[in-house]
Amino acid sequence: MLKNKYNDYQNIVYQIHQNFLENNKSLTLVTRNAKESEYLFNALKIFNPDENIFLFPESEILPYDHFSMPEKVIKDRFQIINKISKHKHILVVSIKSLFEKYPTNEYFESFNKFAIKDNISVKNLIEIIESLNYSKKVNVESINEYAIRGGIIDIFSPIYENPLRIEIFDDKIESVRFFNIESQLSIKNIENFSISKGSFFSLDENKIDLFISKWRDYFHDYDERFCNLFQNIKNGIIPEGIEVYFPLLFDKTANFKDLFSKNLFLIFEDLIPEIENYSNFINERYDDEHFDQKRPILKPYDSFLEKRDVIKMLRESLMIKAPKLEVKPESFAKLIEIIESDTYKENFLVVTSLNTEVQKIKKMTSINLKTINQYDDLNKGVNIMVGLPIRPFFDKSKNTYIFHKEQLEGSDYLNVINKKTNNTESKDKDFSIFKMKDLVVHENYGLGIYDGLEIVEANNTKNEYIKIIYANKEILYVPLSSINKITSYHKKNIETKSVLDSLSSTKWKIKKNKALKRSADHAAEILDIEARRQKSLSSSLKIDDTSLSEFNDDFPFEETNDQLIAFESIRKDMQLIKPMNRVLCGDVGFGKTEVAMRAAYTSVFSNKQVVIVCPSTILCDQHFNSFLKRFNNFPVNIKKLNRHNSLKNKNEIISKYNLNEVDILITTHIIFNNNIDFKNTGLLIVDEEHKFGIKQKNFIKDKQTNIHILYLSATPIPRTMNMVYAGLKDFSFLQTPPSNRTNIKSFLKIQTSQLIKEALSREKSRNGQCFILQNDISKMDSLKNEINEILPDFRVGIAHGKLNKKEILKAMTDFQMGNIDGLICTTIVEMGLDIPNANTMIIMNAQNFGLAQMHQLRGRVGRSEKQGYCYFMVPTMEIPKLSMSRLNSVIKHSRLGEGFLIAQEDLEIRGGGEMLGDKQSGHIENVGMSMYLSMLKAALNETNEIIKNVEIEVNFYDSSFIDSKYLPSPIERLKIYRKINQAKTYEDIKLIQNNLIDRCGKMPDEVINLIDNKKIILMLNGSGIKSIKSNNINTNFFLDESIRDDVLNNLLDLVKKDPQKYSISEQNKFIYRFNELKSNIRRENVKNLINKIL
Repeated sequence: MLKNKYNDYQNIVYQIHQNFLENNKSLTLVTRNAKESEYLFNALKIFNPDENIFLFPESEILPYDHFSMPEKVIKDRFQIINKISKHKHILVVSIKSLFEKYPTNEYFESFNKFAIKDNISVKNLIEIIESLNYSKKVNVESINEYAIRGGIIDIFSPIYENPLRIEIFDDKIESVRFFNIESQLSIKNIENFSISKGSFFSLDENKIDLFISKWRDYFHDYDERFCNLFQNIKNGIIPEGIEVYFPLLFDKTANFKDLFSKNLFLIFEDLIPEIENYSNFINERYDDEHFDQKRPILKPYDSFLEKRDVIKMLRESLMIKAPKLEVKPESFAKLIEIIESDTYKENFLVVTSLNTEVQKIKKMTSINLKTINQYDDLNKGVNIMVGLPIRPFFDKSKNTYIFHKEQLEGSDYLNVINKKTNNTESKDKDFSIFKMKDLVVHENYGLGIYDGLEIVEANNTKNEYIKIIYANKEILYVPLSSINKITSYHKKNIETKSVLDSLSSTKWKIKKNKALKRSADHAAEILDIEARRQKSLSSSLKIDDTSLSEFNDDFPFEETNDQLIAFESIRKDMQLIKPMNRVLCGDVGFGKTEVAMRAAYTSVFSNKQVVIVCPSTILCDQHFNSFLKRFNNFPVNIKKLNRHNSLKNKNEIISKYNLNEVDILITTHIIFNNNIDFKNTGLLIVDEEHKFGIKQKNFIKDKQTNIHILYLSATPIPRTMNMVYAGLKDFSFLQTPPSNRTNIKSFLKIQTSQLIKEALSREKSRNGQCFILQNDISKMDSLKNEINEILPDFRVGIAHGKLNKKEILKAMTDFQMGNIDGLICTTIVEMGLDIPNANTMIIMNAQNFGLAQMHQLRGRVGRSEKQGYCYFMVPTMEIPKLSMSRLNSVIKHSRLGEGFLIAQEDLEIRGGGEMLGDKQSGHIENVGMSMYLSMLKAALNETNEIIKNVEIEVNFYDSSFIDSKYLPSPIERLKIYRKINQAKTYEDIKLIQNNLIDRCGKMPDEVINLIDNKKIILMLNGSGIKSIKSNNINTNFFLDESIRDDVLNNLLDLVKKDPQKYSISEQNKFIYRFNELKSNIRRENVKNLINKIL
């Protein structure tokens, strides 16, 4: 154990607390770096949980950086500056933030306060919002954005944690509520609200003119036409890296002390060396960056406070001194020795970041440790609680020493406090929605170009239609009730031009019929392959709710709604005697492992063994450790089997597994070459499914056809995607990211030493770590030498598959413990290596990687609250078109939860794999992958004798659509149309209705008509009535041959009772004579009649 560098701490936390109690002024405490600030902030929060204690975040970017500050930093700074003057407080800040220039206090103030019942029109509120330079969007997802839908305005002001939804009716504020970005649904009503500026860089005409004038004065020797930053700002676009021109965007700027001039500034150590170092670093960054003629930069003294000004600021601060702690353990083990020695009469509080560590620590000592939930619960003796890493201190008032386990061990950066969060909302994503000019296939008319939504008036009735353009500019208007007949078309060969079909030609019908015939043959082939497995009988794996709750309650985080739904589906599958065959798809870090752990626990509880197969030894080791930790409080025997096991140990584990003495076996490909008996195996979990070949995945299936199988993947391979689409594999999808995760900033760049230096420096400056991926092992040493040359203080390790076990283990352990800053490695990191402190990924020669592989690699970073960065480096932009297509795709889909989109694009780029082989390729090219798969699914259903529901049409010859004034975005309207079309129950429709009212306000008549039509369709499902057409004289019910006997009898009874009102024609048409112009009245009457019939 390394000697702990903090073991001579002053008792500074208690001293600050005393100073705060004795002083009327608010305090600003200046520290040497962000880590020190966090320690003090966390300690003061434990000490004063109800006080106003704030941590001013560092910018998380370098001086003269090409990136911008993360949104979270801007939001936190806005909230602190906006709120802090109202209450006595302690503000903790690091040296770096003192060098920055800021807007003046007035810029951060909230300009207006509004309350429910205040008189203001939508137009006037929008004018205020636009005067503050908010950007108009379809959906509000980031600060400085607003959206409008009818009488509802959404706005995200940085002074609030969540965006606001303001509903105005008749020029009066009706309601105000916060809403969730993920679901876009309201979460809490409030009485009043304020609006501030939306960002540091709100651009309006005056600010742009000021910038242009200042830029031209400062850089008169540079050509503005070649400066992209200048051109973007000139055009009102806020570019990445705008901070480099911050002083040019303001008439007047402030320093940190100006913002908090009423505070008493405190320091507790000599910070001059830190000031010197950071000042030198600013100058070094200027030297590195000022040569770029296309991005001229301001001199250091114009961009930042000068060193002398920061020193002056600190010399005016109060230096506080505190006594040294008498108890100074060098490690956590030493602290346990001190506690057990009983030398000290003081009380002790041991804090750990992990719930799972509490029981382990209790087992380390014979002394009785009392578990507490908060500091106020402190008992005499030795206490233990879960909390964030803190600086050690002694509380004189309670005679108690407080130490943090992971901080003493030097591994505190790894741990985020295990707390329940409230992030359970599911993200609303529809990956099947097409965009303007997308190629689409209509099942009756073939390949065309989607040209948006259009209102068409016929017989004095307006309705919205999907517009598709065909060959020779022929136009087809498709009713939105037929949206499911349209699918996206994706070319396999991106370089060939698509030939559109013609509405006046029969070619499409011929192509479609050929594809239909082939899909029927194909379905028979597939079913023959899967038949043996489908006919097998598996064990029913069940667990009672109480036992499951015990296991679930031990999970330290709040599950997302997606996780709960996914596990419930898996639980139901495992209870059946039909073997489960399910894919669990979710982006890296979205909680697949926890769902798999619950499935494994269910199997073990049912006295059935579990095998977890991983594609790498590293992932196997990591899963083994994760499972041991998660199952720590449960009597489950877990073993691992990989190439690092000795032969004797390997044989021993296999023997124990075969004797049912091992509950969960975590292994690699090695399992395919050993004599394992699967007769008592209830569940097989295949992690990183895309890394295994078909033969490997079929190996266990062939041995034992009755095993439940769960596949885990962020990016399923094309073959698996096809099995999902064809309905042969069930599918669960985790779309919701963990709380506070941010999208990873991804960039395609030409590799240069300067770019590598900037990326590594940025991460090191915020105490983070980097993956540097180099798949060519022969180039690793030269890359390490290059990094050592440009950044002598940057500690680098190397890891690849050709190293021996000890070397790999040492490199990985050093990286996990934070002993090295960067790890040069091969794609071994792709498979599940989880280092929350590593938030920058550099991928060398990215053109050589597959689409799914690049997405997997990117997912290794951005797993904490910090902004993640991923650089896709290429030697030149002159790379093959297919490689560029893959890189463009991975850059385009860089938002959280888009792994499924990546998998879809991979399916399109690579083709269908073995399942959709050469026999099918021509037909797929003709009708499109989506259309072919829907044909295949239909053929499979017919072969399996699944009854297909009759498509029902309801038409009252009135307007039934979503007006663009009510919901302006065509894509959002398409999503709603598709949801309505796919709704299966009244509950589904009620949810859509409630969500529409929440997001857009009171529904207009045409939207009510649309919803009511769907309710009627749901009423008629399975009845044998295939359509209802109602005009102002008659309402006609068209009857299918499959009409239910009871429905037909009820119709005949009506005809007998009142033949003037009801009749049945020879064309199987039931006629209801009802003379009424108003369609809403006819609708209600028809609903009542249907209730009678059914």
